[in-house]
Amino acid sequence: MVTGVQVERSFDGTEPAAETDEPKSHPVRRRPGGWLKLGLAVTLVLVTGFLVVDQLSGSSGADRQGDLAQVLVHSIERSDFDAFITESGDVESSDNLEIVCELEAPRGAAGTRILEVVDEGTIVKKGDFLVAFDDTALKQRLIEQETLVATDDAAVIEAQSESQKAVQTLNEYVEGTYLVEKETFEANLLTAQSLVKTHKDQLDHLQKMYRKGFVSRLQMETQAENVEIANKAVRVAEIKLLALQKYTRAKFIAEYKAEIAKRDAFLKSAKRKLDLSREKLAELNEQKENCRILAPKAGQVVYANDYERRDNVVIEEGAEIRKRQVVLRLPDPTQMRVAAKINDSKLNRIQVGNSARIVLDINPDLPLSGELAEINPFPFPRRWHGAPIEYGAKITVKNPPRDLRPGQRVKVHIFVAHKDDALQAPIQSVVERDGKHYCLVRSQKPTWELRQVTVGPNNDSFVVVETGLKVGDEVAINPELLWDDSAGDIPEPGQDSSPPGAADVVRTGP
Repeated sequence: MVTGVQVERSFDGTEPAAETDEPKSHPVRRRPGGWLKLGLAVTLVLVTGFLVVDQLSGSSGADRQGDLAQVLVHSIERSDFDAFITESGDVESSDNLEIVCELEAPRGAAGTRILEVVDEGTIVKKGDFLVAFDDTALKQRLIEQETLVATDDAAVIEAQSESQKAVQTLNEYVEGTYLVEKETFEANLLTAQSLVKTHKDQLDHLQKMYRKGFVSRLQMETQAENVEIANKAVRVAEIKLLALQKYTRAKFIAEYKAEIAKRDAFLKSAKRKLDLSREKLAELNEQKENCRILAPKAGQVVYANDYERRDNVVIEEGAEIRKRQVVLRLPDPTQMRVAAKINDSKLNRIQVGNSARIVLDINPDLPLSGELAEINPFPFPRRWHGAPIEYGAKITVKNPPRDLRPGQRVKVHIFVAHKDDALQAPIQSVVERDGKHYCLVRSQKPTWELRQVTVGPNNDSFVVVETGLKVGDEVAINPELLWDDSAGDIPEPGQDSSPPGAADVVRTGP
């Protein structure tokens, strides 16, 4: 057995001689298959490089062809032109039967809570249920008010009694007390006068007797003093009677009349207080009835939601409603209109009486006709600094369809100008620079030409071209795809513009 021998088959298929581990001295030869492998590798590298270069060159050309293929073209033509402004709005009725809350808010609350409300959009008949409010606090107030009415009623009865007593006191004095006092004073006067006469008679008798010496001088003087005393008593009786007739009677009558007036005032006050209490009680009873509101006529229920307020008003169960706040509306479907907001930049373009086209968001294929009926003289309050200035506007809907409902969103096109047989171009095909306008016009099949134009009124889609284009010209609708080469041909603001009739070629095809 031979060890350490490696047998190798030659490339040409001959069996090589066996080799031993012992080194032998002979020349080294390169195998013929190595040159073939090297040649194949070089060829592969060259072919790959050629393909890559060709692909890169082809991509660049394809991009240019793709840009040209994506350019949209519009052929200029003449037709009737309408300029309009477009705003969004909401459908509403110009004749709404408003259902308002007539309840006063409970103490410490901002409003009265809704316990139950009919679903929005429900078609109701006259007498159907609409909304119910919480009446818990109202019932307690009714009890308190009924007690107050009873108290005020008792006060009126007492005041009436006191007034009648005052009148009776006056009559008693005039027809009774005064007459008794007058008769008494007159009787006292007569008594005093009679006493004076008696004393005078006695004095005359004593004087006769004194002259005859039957009585002393002292007796005669004493009797003279009695006459004087009796005269004074007469004068006192006369003064008392005069004072009674002239002063005392008038004083007491005035006092009694004043008392009557005071009692009448107390009575009037008590009656007024009672009337107010009864009015309040009647109002509370009416509010109790208003806690449950029924439909006064047939219609479709619309919630009076208000999202324009700082605190949004949303009609729902549990919501607090203040007094006199609108809760529901029953609109008249034959008198519909659109409430829109007009930006102040468009305000000077419109006026009352302009015709309008109304497009419903839910049915854009059936536009409605309308007319601008009202423009608010003042803008809406701005809710933050920098907010747009907007004015409210009302657009009347002519011949509203039966399925038109309040709250539907619409777009309103208000027409501001009309021009018959006008040359028009798509508004996006016109580019403005430094107060001048330009279009890219196809001059030949692969060539685009920059051309200056004069424009007139425009709308959301088209602009009237006064000069620079003619019927049949083809303009690029999306010129921005070609604009990288043409930007140098359009003057920047502050630079001279190129002559309109000698525009350069901006791009050609391959």
